[in-house]
Amino acid sequence: MIPYFRPPPLEIIGPVVIQPWGFMVAMGFVLGTVVAQRYARRRGMDPRLYSDVVVWLAVGALVFGHLGHALLYDPRYYLEKPWELLYVWSGLSSYGGFFGCAVLAVVFFKRREVNVLRGADLLLIGLTFGWLLGRIGCFLVHDHIGRRVSETPQWVQDSIGWLAVRYPTTAEFQAARAAGDDKFAFLGGNYQLLDTVRFDLGLMDVILAAVIFSALVLVARKPRREGVLMVVTLFMYGAVRFFLDFLRNIDLGHADARYFGLTPAQYGSIAIIGAGVLVLVESRKRPTWPEPGTQAWVEPPGEAD
Repeated sequence: MIPYFRPPPLEIIGPVVIQPWGFMVAMGFVLGTVVAQRYARRRGMDPRLYSDVVVWLAVGALVFGHLGHALLYDPRYYLEKPWELLYVWSGLSSYGGFFGCAVLAVVFFKRREVNVLRGADLLLIGLTFGWLLGRIGCFLVHDHIGRRVSETPQWVQDSIGWLAVRYPTTAEFQAARAAGDDKFAFLGGNYQLLDTVRFDLGLMDVILAAVIFSALVLVARKPRREGVLMVVTLFMYGAVRFFLDFLRNIDLGHADARYFGLTPAQYGSIAIIGAGVLVLVESRKRPTWPEPGTQAWVEPPGEAD
């Protein structure tokens, strides 16, 4: 069992602070790009493709992630306050961002006349590493609080219950408040978190992203058919994420919407597994790559930075 912790923001100058979540997300974009570029360079592709596409994806993740949240998770609220659709920093859906960015990536590679499956294969290696770092940020601030461990089946408790987070007890909360310590201020009026042991979906996603990234690195060690890395990513993430969403809380104020008993992300998981089947069928028609004799990328004369 993991004791509750929440790193404070790093104060720089005056009101300028670095929040743990924002820092890890930024590092995810930067280092994920570096990872994708490293693989691209080895396979004779222009590494600058990935520093360019990440700009598209950073914007797309905010815009489409917010729209996905508004349309699927809280449509009634945004019908009452439609101007808040412009607040792209408020309320994000991972699958909204994923599907929107998938379209942007296809458009980007086609405009650059790059084989989409090849470009996407390497993009997903970097994206998965970046996702891993971003989800570490989510875990540090505990913004994806799940179900009480006691509400889950016994086999779940026995297998992964040790990964749960123990939230502060009532005595700890009262003692901190009496001492003027605001380390539990995140609770606000939500006292359902006191005296509970809950799963943290941010941590679950960290582990899942680490496993997928490791699998992609292993698969990419040898030439594979175009699109194989995409298939691995879609199948692994879709299948595991579908079951992880059963660990989402149902008693807190920010509980996810359910449609016929499933969350929007679970329907998204079904969709990307279906997409994985389509990519698998297409991949079986494609050649393996990198081809024998592929040379590492070399900057053309006069274009080196």
